[in-house]
Amino acid sequence: MRISALLVFVLLTGCASSGTTPDTAKMAEGYYMKGLSHLQENNYELALVEFQRSVQTDSRNKMSYYALGIVNDTQGKLKDAVQYYNKAIDIDANFSEAHNALGVVFSKQQKYNEALKSFNKALENKLYSTPHLPHINIGDLYMAQKDYNKAVEAYRESKRYVVLELTIFKLGTALFEAGRIKEAVAEFQEGAALSPKNASMRYSLALALLKDGNKKSSLDEFKKTVELAPGSPIAEKARDYIKTLR
Repeated sequence: MRISALLVFVLLTGCASSGTTPDTAKMAEGYYMKGLSHLQENNYELALVEFQRSVQTDSRNKMSYYALGIVNDTQGKLKDAVQYYNKAIDIDANFSEAHNALGVVFSKQQKYNEALKSFNKALENKLYSTPHLPHINIGDLYMAQKDYNKAVEAYRESKRYVVLELTIFKLGTALFEAGRIKEAVAEFQEGAALSPKNASMRYSLALALLKDGNKKSSLDEFKKTVELAPGSPIAEKARDYIKTLR
């Protein structure tokens, strides 16, 4: 979800004006940009002050409501985040970024039906520039419910738009949990080729290879895991497998 949060934040740097009077919109935009600057420095309290000033100046500023939602979500204030995302959506019913972010909050609250509706609402907008994000989040939602085959479908759909290391890892994990081991091996192999120094990818590939009965290749991947991240918890687990497989 960390990568998703980062991509959501990048989207915040667009124009925030709402088309009220020029002076009011300009002033609100200034507060909004100051808030973004504070948010980039993880200074959430000052960011909140500026975003609040922005919506007080221009109550139709959807981006500042959206930003307030993100800050409150980051601080664990999920009810407040829901309110701010909904205010942004009230201003623009096609605000896919806000629908997606609202779905993430609902998922954290384990309100899975509401979350799924929000993610699908985000995807209804054909002009949405990052549709892979709701698909990743839908996959995570199904993983939380242990519906692994549906998670596979969602991650595959996300991958259809953008091939990300994170998506490959999540897809491989869903396939592994669904018992579709050969498909999982193929995904983790693709991931390892894309990011050879990703120790988690190597470790997951090793587990999938072992499950598939390929002990030799599995042992090689466990060794690579240890080489890449010698002091990590997965390296300790990999060492245990290495001792067993020798």
